[in-house]
Amino acid sequence: MNTEPRILVVIPAFNESANVGRVVAEVKKEAPYVDVVLVDDGSTDGTGEVARAAGAKVLTLPFNLGMFEAVRTGFVYAHRNGYDITIQVDADGQHVPAEIGKLVEPVLREGYDVVVGSRYLGKGEYRTPFLRKCGIVFFAWVTSRMLRQRITDTTCGFRSYGKRAIRMFATYDSTEFRDSVGLVVIGRAGLKIKEIPVTVRERIGGRSTISAVKALIYPFDFLLSLVAVLARKRLAVPGGDA
Repeated sequence: MNTEPRILVVIPAFNESANVGRVVAEVKKEAPYVDVVLVDDGSTDGTGEVARAAGAKVLTLPFNLGMFEAVRTGFVYAHRNGYDITIQVDADGQHVPAEIGKLVEPVLREGYDVVVGSRYLGKGEYRTPFLRKCGIVFFAWVTSRMLRQRITDTTCGFRSYGKRAIRMFATYDSTEFRDSVGLVVIGRAGLKIKEIPVTVRERIGGRSTISAVKALIYPFDFLLSLVAVLARKRLAVPGGDA
C-alpha cells in the first residue's frame, strides 16, 4: 500500500461505565495508530460520557438495540468514512489491545477478509462457564462444517475485518451477523477467513449481560438465523469485490 491503512476500533457497549474508560485508554496506548469509536447501545449509566472523556468518538443509539446492531452501527460508520480495516473489541476489558497488531497483519499481508481471535488455540488462563462452553463447541462444530474450515471459537468478539467484510456488515441486516452465522454469511460470499490465537482476560468489573437463560436460548436462536441465511440462494459482497 502506498499510504498507511486507516484502522478503526469499534467498541459496542451497554452499561459498561466501570470498564470502558480503561479499555479506551489501553487501546489508545497500545495501538496509537487506530481511531476509536464507541457505540453506546442505550446505556443508562454514563458509558458514553466515560468513553468520550477517555478520548473515543461516541455514537449513541436511542435505546438498547442489542450488541449486533451496535456492532453494525460501527461498521456503517467505518464504511461511510472509508476505513480500510475495522477491529471489534469488547467493552468489558477481556481483550488485550496489545494484540491488535496480530489481527491486522493477516488482513494487510495475507489478504484475509476476516481474522477471528480464538480463546482456544493458545495457552490462555480464561475459563469459559460450562453452559457457555457447551454452546461454543456446538457453534464451532456447525460453523466448521458449513465453511469446510476448522473454526474453534465463533463467539469471541475480538476480530478484524478488511474492506469487503466492512461493506457486508454495513449493508446486510444485523441478524445475519450473529457470531457463528456471520462467519457462514462471510464464507458463503467467498471471503477469506483466518483464525488466530488471542489472550482473553477476566472482565475488569461489572457483570456480563449473558445470563444462564440466554446461554440456553442462544443455540435455538442461532439455528433459526442459520436456516434463514441458508435459505438465501446466493450471498455476495455488495458493490462488487473491490
